Formats: sequence, C-alpha cells, structure tokens
Amino acid sequence: MPRVSDAYLAQRRAHILSAAAVCFAREGFHRASMRDVIEEAGLSPGAVYRYFRGKDDIIVAIARDTIGAVGDVVRASVSDRKPLALLAQDLPAAIEEMDRADSRTRLAVQAWAEALRAPALGDALREAMHDVLDQVRARVELGQAEGEITARVDPAAMSRVLIGVLQGYILQRAWDPDLSAADYGRAVRDLVAGALGEQTG
Repeated sequence: MPRVSDAYLAQRRAHILSAAAVCFAREGFHRASMRDVIEEAGLSPGAVYRYFRGKDDIIVAIARDTIGAVGDVVRASVSDRKPLALLAQDLPAAIEEMDRADSRTRLAVQAWAEALRAPALGDALREAMHDVLDQVRARVELGQAEGEITARVDPAAMSRVLIGVLQGYILQRAWDPDLSAADYGRAVRDLVAGALGEQTG
C-alpha cells in the first residue's frame, strides 16, 4: 500500500475538524455525537478514529487550532514588518474567514464555557493562549526596541488587552453574525495606534 503524504494527512485532519466544528456549533458539545461527526465528514468510522480517540480529543484540537490561527497572523506580521495596530486590524478578518467555513465563533464561546468544567480542555486552551500571548508580547517588545511603540507600554499587559479585544469580537459575532470584521478592525486599529503611539501610515 503506498505511503500517504503528510500533506494528505493534514488535509484529512482539517476536514474532520471542520465537520466536527459544524456539528458542535449546530448541536452543542454534549448533544453532538461521534456518529454525527462521522456523518458530517462523510468518512468511515475508522478513518475518523485514526486521527482522534473521541469527541474530547476533537474539541481540544479545534480549540488549539483556532487559537493557533491567531498566532499565525501574529507571526506573519513580524516577517511583513507590519505595525501592531495594523496587525490588530487584521485579526477580526482572520476570525471571520474561519467562521464562514464552520461557525467557529459560536464554537469558541461554547469551548470557553466547556473549559470551566473540563480540565483537559481548560489546560489546552490556557497553553495555546499563553503561546499567543507570548507572541503578541514579543511583537510589542520588538516595536519598542525599534522605536515604533512608546516605551511606557507594558508589553505583557498590552498583549492581554489585545487578545481581550479579539475575544470581544468573537463573542459579539457569535451573537450577531452580521457584525462587520472590517468596521471592527478599523476601530481596533485606531484604538491601538492611539494607545501605543504608533504611526500607521
């Protein structure tokens, strides 16, 4: 039997997670079953269980991947030399893109609630969030070192505020799918630029 490529495995994993996200957003974590996920994915049970032992594993993976997507945008901003205020403007659009595919914002809100009672999910969310906070903090520190951001800003505290603003967008979008990422992003840009003393061009 020919060896399956890593790219194929990653694509199949992403397909399963997207199908699961649709199920969880529609039914909730507790009502949705592995059978629902398997049917939504259009795969055999064996194909799904090859990647995940059960529903809890899938929930943790979705939570990690969603938070990780924010980290990807932060890392890209460093290589692109993008001002932090413009990075903040881009984040709502990145969330909106994921949300259009599988109602990711509704799922995120459910995951936050579930994390209060499920230790494994809570640990996964904290670990993934700390990674993103570290990346944002490092981005603020880089801006300070290069004179882009005022030295009076506390990088750790500012990273918490920026992530909090993004979480606010996720929560509002879960209630109101028509919330404009572009409008929200521009408002965030202006707030961040004023707070950091940035020049956005």
